[in-house]
Amino acid sequence: MSDWIAAHGGITGAVAASVVYILIVCSLISFIVMIERTLTLHAVRKQEDTDYNALRTALRARDMGAVRSRAAQSASPLAASLQAGLDAGDLGQEQMSDAIDQEVSMQSATLGRNLPVLATIASVAPYIGLFGTVLGILSAFKKIAETGQTGAKAVAGPISEALIATGWGLGVAIPAVIAYNYFSGRVNALSLHVENHSLELGPRLQASVAAESGTTPEIAASVSVPARTPAPATAGGAHAAR
Repeated sequence: MSDWIAAHGGITGAVAASVVYILIVCSLISFIVMIERTLTLHAVRKQEDTDYNALRTALRARDMGAVRSRAAQSASPLAASLQAGLDAGDLGQEQMSDAIDQEVSMQSATLGRNLPVLATIASVAPYIGLFGTVLGILSAFKKIAETGQTGAKAVAGPISEALIATGWGLGVAIPAVIAYNYFSGRVNALSLHVENHSLELGPRLQASVAAESGTTPEIAASVSVPARTPAPATAGGAHAAR
């Protein structure tokens, strides 16, 4: 260990050299997160679409056995959201709707897992590289002072070596920034996808549970429906009220 420190010109030079190794580790972690998020988000999107089609078909047929089986066995965000609604089904329609909304929010947050790692690496890597460069320059000037050599030739070599750390820092940070922005966009799009699915199937689930338990139509009609979804029943109710 002492020989390695001495070979790098003392503690300052050794720390400057170790900065590059730290940046290499950060780069490896960054690429691991990129691969993990790529595979995970692709699998989640595929499972989400599969469950949406299956659950929509089952709810239209009022096949609550198939709905419960799919919601319990699948790990997609939509299935987890509907399962939360089923678990709260005996508490009333409002609690059921709240449970679905809360689970959608939790699932959306889960989709962004590990993205803070990319954000941290993207923010910190340039400063780590700059820190290594500063230490490298200090070590270079220390060597120059010890040897007594002056001139551009004596300074250029050590300083160019010190600047390698800055290059490493930028090389690690730039891909991490690009990846963070890309995956943030994918997470936002997938979260909106899950939310739209739950907004469509949540009221259907509530109506099916209400019909199964013999809830009065007035309670079933209290299920909230997104404003952008046409509601013929509401229009009919307005004519009836007249």
